[in-house]
Amino acid sequence: MLILSRCFKHPQTCIEKEMEEKYTQMISLLLTCMTVKQIRQKVKEAIKLSKEAAIREGTVNLPGNYGEFLVQAAQTGDPDAEEIVDKARREGATDKDIREFWNLSDLERRMIKFYENIFRLAMIRRLLKPSLSEDLEKEIELELRKMFPLYGDPDDTSVTSGRDRPLPYELRARVDRWRIKLIYEDGEKKLKEKASRYSTFNTLVRVEIQKGNL
Repeated sequence: MLILSRCFKHPQTCIEKEMEEKYTQMISLLLTCMTVKQIRQKVKEAIKLSKEAAIREGTVNLPGNYGEFLVQAAQTGDPDAEEIVDKARREGATDKDIREFWNLSDLERRMIKFYENIFRLAMIRRLLKPSLSEDLEKEIELELRKMFPLYGDPDDTSVTSGRDRPLPYELRARVDRWRIKLIYEDGEKKLKEKASRYSTFNTLVRVEIQKGNL
């Protein structure tokens, strides 16, 4: 009851503690080269930097139902909302996807991006092996893109183009649920075989969305 009382009085503090615990546990499964204490400190620092960035960028006080606001504002012709919503829709995101992502707190959205970076770093370390060619970074990045989705600005063509471009973060939860469903039904090996037929996992996602399978 005491914990519930504290959360009721200080909901932001509770969110931060939940983020700290959640990402400490998740990253502990990835980075075996670091102690839990070191990982926790890294997560705390990420939360601190995320809060500072939110203040700088003016997003710290966005409402909890910001996704609802975005979709409604886009429908009424608000140019800023339209830009965000239309970009996500062009990549196959539904209004439900948009609401789901943007209804998260600002801190939750920033920590998702933080974890994506940590995840890719961990995967790069796992893929480092003597059998790779001298051009390690390019080869590893190519292998990663075939195995896992890459999120970011879908208009960013500085690294990839066409259907290989970054997927919008609005699709992340939907893609995660789809991946889990396929792995549960067919196994991870089958998913990897399916993904290997395409240049990147992002292309597979876009094809599956186009077919109506995702």
